[in-house]
Amino acid sequence: MKRPIPYLVALISTLIAAGIALAQAPEPKTPSPSAPTQTDKSQTPSTGYRGVNSQISIGESAPGFELTNANGKNVRLSSFVGTRILLCFAERREMISELKAIVDSLGASGVQLVVIARDSPHSLKALAERDGLAFEMLSDPTGQISAMYASYDPGTSSIRPGYVLVGRTNLVRMAILGQRLPPGELLEIIRYVLTAL
Repeated sequence: MKRPIPYLVALISTLIAAGIALAQAPEPKTPSPSAPTQTDKSQTPSTGYRGVNSQISIGESAPGFELTNANGKNVRLSSFVGTRILLCFAERREMISELKAIVDSLGASGVQLVVIARDSPHSLKALAERDGLAFEMLSDPTGQISAMYASYDPGTSSIRPGYVLVGRTNLVRMAILGQRLPPGELLEIIRYVLTAL
């Protein structure tokens, strides 16, 4: 069932009140070490994982990582410099497969989809082949990288759903953590955020 426009407007308003408005600062053309940063601590509670305390702050650099993709190749966050990426954290396979519905629209908006999941590279490759998924999927079997992005629940040892939009210079432009959004609503929010970048 399609949700009415007022619902979407209310959702976006809620997200703005929670810190999305900070993502509206224009992206710098080149990295600037002296660029001012703003922190929205209410958006990102500290998450423990073997001493890892996470803090995702709008306007600050996204935590670097290196993970293995579905093809067995190591991928670093730094390899995406110059491209906007949407990091989607997922514990369950059905959440990954449903993102297929928006991958082309994200690409048309200049955003590359990158999923970070607990599954092994072999399992991710099998999922990609079964469901015809043509986006980057990275394996985070320990949950350590997800913890760095405040998307790990140590109580259940599982990855919590979350979405982090990383700009062309690896700055965090948006973070929605701890909740799973329907793909259509996620796409509308991303488009809204991009209008100000």
